Amino acid sequence: MNSIALLPHSKHILPGGRLKLVISRVCDIRMVTEAMANNHPFALGMIAPNRSPETVTNIPVIATVVTIVDFNTRDDGLLEIMVEGTDTISVSSLTMAYDNLLTAVYEPCHSWPTIPINADSQMLADKLNLLFDSVPEINTYYQHPNYNNATWVCQRWLEILPIDIKHKQSLIHHPTAETTIHFLLQLLQDHNLINN
Repeated sequence: MNSIALLPHSKHILPGGRLKLVISRVCDIRMVTEAMANNHPFALGMIAPNRSPETVTNIPVIATVVTIVDFNTRDDGLLEIMVEGTDTISVSSLTMAYDNLLTAVYEPCHSWPTIPINADSQMLADKLNLLFDSVPEINTYYQHPNYNNATWVCQRWLEILPIDIKHKQSLIHHPTAETTIHFLLQLLQDHNLINN
């Protein structure tokens, strides 16, 4: 039986993604301190933007294991960490500690294999590149963006698009990124972003 500390969060991350988190709750400070001291990962679970982590007693099944790649203390005294997604897991149950820290029992999930960008999916990479260029902070997260890998590109789109969590989970559950590629192309076409 595998178990891992889990942080419910409204910002979503998938393998290969990077995310900056501000840590303020006592239980999350404990989680991060233990993760750094023992060189252990923790997991991020998806919750909707209008949900508070304190009210979470269950999360969607698929979560992402993350490692801490950087940290610093902000001027206001709060801890800020940069995490990187490594693997997806399937959460079977959650338990809550005395300080509200969640621990998940889980099984490993499949990893999406690499799919090279082709003529059909090139537009997804180009649009993502333009989007990242327009948001300097996100652009600095990735020193070596992998725009030649359609799987990496799709994972970044799923992280940032305001898609319903159930739909995101359904797409992630597929064995490859092919379904997500078709979904994203249709989404951008429906919003007239194909040739803009």
